[in-house]
Amino acid sequence: MTDEQFEFLLAIDEYKRKNARPFPTWTEVLEVIKALGYRKVAEPQPLDRCKKNPKRSKERLETRKEQKQPQPTK
Repeated sequence: MTDEQFEFLLAIDEYKRKNARPFPTWTEVLEVIKALGYRKVAEPQPLDRCKKNPKRSKERLETRKEQKQPQPTK
């Protein structure tokens, strides 16, 4: 976990405790992010899902497909 990720988790935890919100909304999460100093300064970019390990993600997708297939009845 990076220092930046850890700082974010601590900020979310603090928000949840101070506001008695075990599950903050996405709007509230955005407030926390802005409170940390983040601002939109660049043009939007496409989200690259599973960028870190695409092979592992493909394996997960294939496993999910197999689990969803109906089982033959006798």
